Order: sequence, then structure tokens, then C-alpha cells
Amino acid sequence: MKQEIKKLKYSTLITTFILRFVVLAAGWMALVGGQQYGDRWFVIVFLVATTLISIYTVPPGQWKLRPLGVVQFFPYFIIMALSGGWDVARRVFYRTIPIDPDFITIEHDGDSRKTLILAWVISLLPGTASSVITENTIVVHVLDKNLPVTEEIQELQNRVNKMFAEVNG
Repeated sequence: MKQEIKKLKYSTLITTFILRFVVLAAGWMALVGGQQYGDRWFVIVFLVATTLISIYTVPPGQWKLRPLGVVQFFPYFIIMALSGGWDVARRVFYRTIPIDPDFITIEHDGDSRKTLILAWVISLLPGTASSVITENTIVVHVLDKNLPVTEEIQELQNRVNKMFAEVNG
């Protein structure tokens, strides 16, 4: 990682730092409601450290996202998160909804970026949770093996793939 960062232009690093800092600061402001400014220096130090860590762990240019793919993914993500939460809540509070748990194994394409996003979002699908990631598969726990989980995960894989541009290298 260090070698990749050393090869980058200084202007690229500064631009990346500013963009990531602004995004993280906006996220921080959204979380605290934009009203609280106490411990301002702590927040600034925390945001600078977080930004530097993000640049070190994911150097600029490593994750090429397609803006249109991300915009199209966002509503799907929100709907699936709400649907997943609602499904689990129904199963907990209404005992008449069947629960037939199982583990299923799905294959992924081996791209660690896509696999990471896929595993995170699988846990938001109704009644699912990623439990183990191997070199070629993801083991998923499902609350009801009779649900069309495999088809939903295939749709999710397609949407995740549309978010990422091909990285040359």
C-alpha cells in the first residue's frame, strides 16, 4: 500500500484528502444533527485521522465507481434495508410467520471490493446475514430457506457489479 501511495502525485493526494474529509465531515454533521459544535478540536482531529487512514487503506484510484450505478443502487439499498428490518421484526413479533433457518452458499467473482460490498448488503436483505467469506464463496444464514434468497442475492450481485468500473492494472 505504501508504495502505491508514494507513486501518486501530491496534487492527487491533496484533492483526495479534501474530498474525503468533506464527505466524512458531512456524515459527521448528519449524525449529530449539525447543531452540536462542542469539542470541535476533537472532531477535527478525528476527521483528519479518519481521512488519512482511509487514504492509506484505500489509495486514490483503487475503487473506481460508476456514478450512475451508485445513484441507481442507492434506492435499492434503502428499500432492501427497510424491507429486511420489517421482515425480521414481523418474524419476531408475529409467531405465525414461519421460520425455517438454513445456511446457503453463494459464489462470488473474487473481486475483493465487490465481495466486501456484497457481503455487507446481503445482511440487509430480508432474513439474511453473511456469516463466512471464503476465497470463492459467501456462506449466508437465512431465516427461511423457502424464501427466494438466491435470486435476490443474484440481483444484488448484478447491481453491485454495475456500481464498479473496471480497474486497469
